Amino acid sequence: MGCGSSSVPDIIIPDPEPGQKCHVLFKKQGMFAKDQEVFQDCDSSKKWLFLDKEGGFLSNPKYWLDNYVRKDKSKFGKTLCSAKLHIDKFKKYDREAGMDSDSSASDSSNSDVEVNVHKVKFKWAQTILVRFYDSREMEKEIAVVKVKAKGKAKKTTTTIERTVEDTNEEGHVTGHHVETDVNIDTQKKVKKVKYTITELDGSKENLPVINLKGKPNGNNYKLEWNSPVFEAEIESSNWGSTQIEVKTEWKNPALGMLMGYIIAKEISPDDIKDNVRVF
Repeated sequence: MGCGSSSVPDIIIPDPEPGQKCHVLFKKQGMFAKDQEVFQDCDSSKKWLFLDKEGGFLSNPKYWLDNYVRKDKSKFGKTLCSAKLHIDKFKKYDREAGMDSDSSASDSSNSDVEVNVHKVKFKWAQTILVRFYDSREMEKEIAVVKVKAKGKAKKTTTTIERTVEDTNEEGHVTGHHVETDVNIDTQKKVKKVKYTITELDGSKENLPVINLKGKPNGNNYKLEWNSPVFEAEIESSNWGSTQIEVKTEWKNPALGMLMGYIIAKEISPDDIKDNVRVF
């Protein structure tokens, strides 16, 4: 269970009704906070809901979207929707490796230099599952989203060995020793990400589609997620921002809000690229 909290607003806005048109702003409580305050109509004077988060990307985080109706001095209100994110299958394939070397005398008269460059590149695939529930206890599952990401990775290890002469006080050579420097450069790219609702309200048929428009890895890009369940977007200039807007008219608005937030803010292509462990 998360440990964050947010003060109860003076006016508690009623919970969203089924099919209600919602346009909300998720905003972090602080730069390094995990929890989010949710504002109705993207209006900072209309604090509506609270998103409580526990854990980070690689520790299978949990999320609770609560209202502000708190009983018995509890830090939490009623949970309208909750979720668990699970980092699932990962694989590497099409691996290629190679070595380049160069030996040369350095500018100094008392050392030689040997440079070895080892390059490894491969393709990778990562699967992520997000399971949604209707309560804080996470007992009844109401939706599952499966995310498949594919990309490329390259690791370049440059080893520089310098054979240096040892000299005494008179300048006579008394021996040699080797000094070694190692530099490692890694690069990752996401080539494709697919978001699929695999189960909704107990059904696995005739499910809403999540369409992703736009491509990452460019200097300037815009990504848009469009689905009957939610709509969200991010721009490269705002990636890493402490806030994001989500729209929904779904029959379960809380599910639409939470699904939109997690997909666009927690597991966008950039989030996956930065957090996937390829080496």
